[in-house]
Amino acid sequence: MESIVRLVIYGILLLINGLMYYFLHSHFYFMLMVIMVVAPFLSVLMAVVIRKYIDVTVEPAINSAGSEYGRQNDRVYFFIKITNPSFLVSLDTIINIEIKNTLFETSGRHRISMPVHMRKGSQIELPVIPSLPGIINVSVDKIYIKDLMSFIRLKKKIFADADVTVLPEIIGEYSYDRTALEQGSLESEESSKKGNDFSDVQEIREYIPGDKLMSIHWKLSAKRDILMVKDRASMSDRQLVALVELVKNSNEQLNMILSSAYTLINQIVNDGTTVRLMYWSTGRYEYETTRIDYKSDLDDTFSKMFYEKTYNDMNEAAEHMASVNPEIKSYLHITSDGVRVFLNIKENG
Repeated sequence: MESIVRLVIYGILLLINGLMYYFLHSHFYFMLMVIMVVAPFLSVLMAVVIRKYIDVTVEPAINSAGSEYGRQNDRVYFFIKITNPSFLVSLDTIINIEIKNTLFETSGRHRISMPVHMRKGSQIELPVIPSLPGIINVSVDKIYIKDLMSFIRLKKKIFADADVTVLPEIIGEYSYDRTALEQGSLESEESSKKGNDFSDVQEIREYIPGDKLMSIHWKLSAKRDILMVKDRASMSDRQLVALVELVKNSNEQLNMILSSAYTLINQIVNDGTTVRLMYWSTGRYEYETTRIDYKSDLDDTFSKMFYEKTYNDMNEAAEHMASVNPEIKSYLHITSDGVRVFLNIKENG
């Protein structure tokens, strides 16, 4: 509509100039009429050329603490860069931006209008304040380039995006019974599956019938031409097993679970207790397990957790524990009904 109004007004001005030239026969009005006829074509041609060369990239900004992670309810920043290698300019380029949280499946669209300089383009810093934890994705799917006289608007499809992991906020300090939590410690020998090894290698010895095949040191066995096994000392007596449910019947429900789990586990780790953090992956139909010794381990684990799919049953993960991990006698179960958060030591089986 705006373009049509501009064209009508421009046509009226061109008509008035033509009448002035017709009655006055002035060279000035003749030159002005030529310029007014040629200018729109040049303006449109410049927009077509810029559309061919212009490009957009999206990059996350590292926060002031130098961390790659953001924090819930704190600002995170994205750089949206427009590159323009041509010698032409655009006074008004509109960028279509979508901001979404992939874990909570929320999204919103925004438009930003900005000029594009020749040869170097332009850059803006986009602040985002996430109200929920998860993977915050900022993407640009299309831009609109207006010609200098704003007669037309050319669309160009763009595929540019960037992610920032936003960790849950610390919601205070829990007053917990250390003795009660120790009931959730793992007492059985842990699996030595790669990535889930919760024991230390005490010594390497010759194979004894009855040893597990997963304990065989294959490289050393090949060198010595005799089976050698890794004798491990279990560290399970110093670990708390925590099972986090990724249930989402509402955004508030999952937010309460993540914030409570992050706050409590961070507090337990700071008190010197190792946590075996588990959650159920519906896509792989198995438990994901990580040993948490430091806060950095907790941050990395939550960032991986945010790529999982949520479910509707508040006890989904707990229902598989007895059959999949019978060696675990009890564990800390973290879930919610949407109104309250439940942090209970649960017997397995």
